[in-house]
Amino acid sequence: MTQGTPQAISAARFVVSFDQTAPSYFSELSGITSEVEPAEYLAADARTGAIVHTKQFGKTKPPTVTLKRGVDGTGYLFAWHAMVRAGNPAARMTGTLELQNASGRPQATYRLINAWPSKVEVGNLKAGSSEIVLETVTFTCEEVIPV
Repeated sequence: MTQGTPQAISAARFVVSFDQTAPSYFSELSGITSEVEPAEYLAADARTGAIVHTKQFGKTKPPTVTLKRGVDGTGYLFAWHAMVRAGNPAARMTGTLELQNASGRPQATYRLINAWPSKVEVGNLKAGSSEIVLETVTFTCEEVIPV
């Protein structure tokens, strides 16, 4: 049995749902980032005395997910961010990020484990402009797992 060639995923919208909260819809996924910093390691070879210079796995950084959407006036993300700023442990929530096509069918799903909004910002605006006000949120997670 042969499988077809994998197709690149395209998404028309991004839906985030956390624990018992209503879904939030976003128009842009700026990125899902996971990083391990390289650590330099120097040692002397026991036989020859030559210096061996290698790079090893170093400090891990928590994964982040950055999304953008038009401000909807609910203030939900700012309220959640305020819980984080206050150090409330209940601010960590587990949820899903769903990449949907134009028909609303999921194209890919990611599980966001113990996520919290580490950064919330409202975009650049000019008085008298007819542009949509954008809200950008960065979720910091313990783990991001493709489902």
